[in-house]
Amino acid sequence: MPAIKPVVVSSDKPPSDTNPHTWLVLSGDPPDSDWPRCMTGTLRPEHRGRVNSAGAFAAAKLLIDVDAADQPWRCGAYRHEVILPRDADDRYTCPKVLFTEIDAVHVGGKALLSYVTLTWTPARLHHAWRLAHTLASELVEQFSIPALVVQHVPGLVANTATPHCHIVLGIRTLTGIGWGGHVAALNGDRLWPMVRARFDTLLASS
Repeated sequence: MPAIKPVVVSSDKPPSDTNPHTWLVLSGDPPDSDWPRCMTGTLRPEHRGRVNSAGAFAAAKLLIDVDAADQPWRCGAYRHEVILPRDADDRYTCPKVLFTEIDAVHVGGKALLSYVTLTWTPARLHHAWRLAHTLASELVEQFSIPALVVQHVPGLVANTATPHCHIVLGIRTLTGIGWGGHVAALNGDRLWPMVRARFDTLLASS
């Protein structure tokens, strides 16, 4: 069972350009808890003196070097996909277009995006991808927001970390006429309990 209340993860690490987990406050299951684990955070325009951007964060999760000439961005992750609300413009299926525009339309004082990491050891990598994709699709459908799903398999580069999936969530609604309001349920402390409950439900049925 998940922890009744999440703990703050990596709060003692200073911001580092090479570690996007230091760009925001992360909450989740304690680091020493058994798999499966869920971690969430909200990326704000500034964190502990570091200026953030949605584009830089998405690029870091896709394991690419940010290059303005890249169109679309090259991806070094195992796999990825942008999931869009049904009426959103097809051009947002390109992560570079989506997250560059999230930065461009950002409203001062509001968060840029929210972030989920799901870590566990399924029998097959495609099982993990399907579960993360399903969870992200549910959030997209319910809240009419875009989401980027990314799967990392560290073992492919001789890293011993457990395979895991990330979901990077836009937190403004996106319709056929453009960007709308911010979705409060996807911000801050409200995100982890909702995502953790959905994660558990999907695990139980997988």
